[in-house]
Amino acid sequence: MTTGWDEERLADIAGRHGTPVHVLDVRRAERSADELLGALGGLGRPGRAYYSVKTNYLPHLCERFAARGLGADVVSGYELRAALRAGFAPGDIVFNGPVKTPEELALAVRNSVRVNIDGEHEIAALERAAAEAGTVAEVGIRLFPGLPVTASDDPAFLAQAERTARRGRFGWPTGSGQLARVLAAVDAARHLSLTAVHAHLGSQIVHPEPLLAALDPVLEEAARLGVREVNIGGGFGVPGILRPRGTDRSPGPGLDPATFLTAVDKRMTELGLGDAVLACEPGRLLVSDAMCLLTRVMSRKELPDARWLILDAGHHIAPWTGTGEVHRFTPLGREFSGDLTPWSLAGPLCYEADVHAPATDLPADLGIGDLLAMHDSGAYSLGRSNNFIRLRAGVVAIDGEREDLVWRAETDEDVFRFAVGVTA
Repeated sequence: MTTGWDEERLADIAGRHGTPVHVLDVRRAERSADELLGALGGLGRPGRAYYSVKTNYLPHLCERFAARGLGADVVSGYELRAALRAGFAPGDIVFNGPVKTPEELALAVRNSVRVNIDGEHEIAALERAAAEAGTVAEVGIRLFPGLPVTASDDPAFLAQAERTARRGRFGWPTGSGQLARVLAAVDAARHLSLTAVHAHLGSQIVHPEPLLAALDPVLEEAARLGVREVNIGGGFGVPGILRPRGTDRSPGPGLDPATFLTAVDKRMTELGLGDAVLACEPGRLLVSDAMCLLTRVMSRKELPDARWLILDAGHHIAPWTGTGEVHRFTPLGREFSGDLTPWSLAGPLCYEADVHAPATDLPADLGIGDLLAMHDSGAYSLGRSNNFIRLRAGVVAIDGEREDLVWRAETDEDVFRFAVGVTA
């Protein structure tokens, strides 16, 4: 399978910057943004795309997305401040998340950033902040339908997915008494105006049918409330990674956003939401394959029951890999044997779960010093990385012929800079 990356260039970057190191292809990310905006622009209604900043908060990337016309979805105060610094217009930022401090809510109100309410206590805090600012703050309400958004040939997996969906902790169940109470409180607040509904129903969703079915109660609630914007969240799956669902190891390609958004648009029209904005807030869809992680083989172990390649990139910088999320690996830097063999791939951490793949077919002659590219490292790598045992990796951005280090690798000094009271 072709990856679309210039493998010789990747090997050169690894030689100059060392490994492990992420490589960001800026133009890939921009193409993904343009395709999404084009799909929204082709609908018969206004559309809006908010980039999920938690997916990858790299300033170099956020600045490009802001310049491209995307809005921002943030879930903390520091993400809100980062989005404003990156150039996202305040009116194009939405503040989500289950915990928002009074100070963070006041910051959002002062900057005319809409807050999607996810906790009943937020209503009073928003009312106070808006009254102090002398304004009427636009707010949204987060909903969940209690329906699963996945498909599988494993009944046990589906039963667990249904239980998980019913126990959702984000927002309020559609059609519930709890939701009615919260809506009444918002309506009674003199300085708040409910203008949107919001739902985010999963991650790496690859089957459109259950997602459409789960969104239907959300769209019906939006029609009943007469809101100006319906935000269907993100979670749109990409083809570059695989999350096995029970015994189903081939859940299908990524979700096509243009086709899916067209289907949502049609249903909104049927429900009388003809003029409402259709908004979404993808992250993985925009950045997953725009980054790859370069890593070297540090050790090779051939045991009676396993053949291991130990890499210098582990779960400290690729926290999502393993049996729950399968990524592709490509060998780089030289000619390899055409003889493939199943290798177990692990990271360098002194930690048993630091395994990228229990078995993946790669050249039999891979050895110490050889270079591998781990694909689709753009989502949830930088923000979820840590310095457990090993240091965080840097990011090199390529933009045509241009190449820049846009996030330096961590140092020992960075790790211990927070120590207080150390005298030696």
